[in-house]
Amino acid sequence: MDSSWGNWREHRISAKGWLVGLGMTAIATVGGVMAVMNPSEAAYEAFATQEVVKLLDDHVCAEAPKAFNLKQECKSLLISRRSDIKQFIADNTHYQNFIFFSLYTTDVGVAPLTPTYRVEAIGLFRQFHVYDTSQN
Repeated sequence: MDSSWGNWREHRISAKGWLVGLGMTAIATVGGVMAVMNPSEAAYEAFATQEVVKLLDDHVCAEAPKAFNLKQECKSLLISRRSDIKQFIADNTHYQNFIFFSLYTTDVGVAPLTPTYRVEAIGLFRQFHVYDTSQN
């Protein structure tokens, strides 16, 4: 009985075949890692809240007059209202999950007559990168 197992030398894989197989394995591995490490909406909300609080602290509270302890009151307000800021971000963010990465678009406007801003970010490998900020 002739078996193909006995003739294994006839079924060798060429160097090109090995490279293609290795490349496909690498692509599948990176794709799997990206899918597993795709950050969640909750992670984005925490990230965006931290960034907004830092921005307000650096640009609003830092400019508040020292009179009447306004600078410290501003900082205290940011700390005490952090959960409200997070909820505001959650309510104004559009989330798109593409399995390997996610896109987040947050529209920020405080009052009808003030300018609104759009912040666009990508989440991948458990990190967020803001790639566009524009005034609407």
